[in-house]
Amino acid sequence: MRSTQGGRQRGFSLIEFMVAMTLGLILIAGAVTVYLATKRSYTEVEQVASLAENSRFGLQVLSDSLRHAGFFGGAHPRDIEPDASLGAVTGDCTGDASFLNVDSYLRAVAPTTAVAFGCVTDALPAAGGMPREVLVVKQVLPRPLYDRDPDNASAAVDGVISFPAALDAQETYIIANSERGLLLDGADTAPDVRPGNTFALAAAWPYRLQVYYIRNLATPTLSRRVLSWDTTAGAMAMTTEDLVPGVESLRFRFGVDANNNGEVDRFMNVAQMTSAPAMWDSVEAVEVSMLLRAPAEDPSYQDQKTYNVGGVTVAPGGNWRRQLVQTNVSLRNPKLMIRGGL
Repeated sequence: MRSTQGGRQRGFSLIEFMVAMTLGLILIAGAVTVYLATKRSYTEVEQVASLAENSRFGLQVLSDSLRHAGFFGGAHPRDIEPDASLGAVTGDCTGDASFLNVDSYLRAVAPTTAVAFGCVTDALPAAGGMPREVLVVKQVLPRPLYDRDPDNASAAVDGVISFPAALDAQETYIIANSERGLLLDGADTAPDVRPGNTFALAAAWPYRLQVYYIRNLATPTLSRRVLSWDTTAGAMAMTTEDLVPGVESLRFRFGVDANNNGEVDRFMNVAQMTSAPAMWDSVEAVEVSMLLRAPAEDPSYQDQKTYNVGGVTVAPGGNWRRQLVQTNVSLRNPKLMIRGGL
């Protein structure tokens, strides 16, 4: 309200009111525009950051497993035998992927159903040209147990593996020296490792079988079936671990050394490896390709890109932001075995 000369008051005129309302609407529209732009920018930054974090972690986990593939504490895989008292593993894989077949430390398939290697029943199969493969890796963890402290030459030797701790009843081990190995349940009695015995100077290494695949969940997830202790069953079993959400495609190519000179000659896909199974013993490197999508769709974004996932071109489309990551992993242990003519 405003005053007049005569002391009376009157309201704003219609024109003044309309001008004020127009200015207010302009200010509100500007504020809304800034808010929406900020929200879109925040959403994009958040999704890109999430994709980067998930892709980095996924590659790290796969690369770490592959770098240790074929490492069994100094023993050659074909010289490792199962202990006579070794029990069955609940949900064990079948064929070459079984935890007993240590020699087949690297395998892969491209399943057309939810089942792979007998131990995976919830895989997301390939669809729409999107490759989704399953990888098996066997290894020991770099946490050996010894008869005595290897850095203390004066420590007592009694043939019992007890340093820095005794065998864990909830683990499976490979007792290995440079000549042979024994696949053993931690609850069973380990062999005498004093000099002069079959497993002289052997160490105990925790054994792992890991099966990586895309799990068919509401959000497709990079998961793995891993040999570990199942507290519910009270026994060793293949248990499921979900690792990275949003993984839509997973593909592998294998660098093989056909002439055994220690250098990769060519890369072969899963279908080629399956048709020539003897080539698994010649693999010295693995190319990993992984396509991930953001945690949620963004209606303001349209994915019009094409992606080359390990030699397969896909164009998934939709309102998902995606990131394609690839890496090459050198398999140090198989390469040493091949170069050494083993």
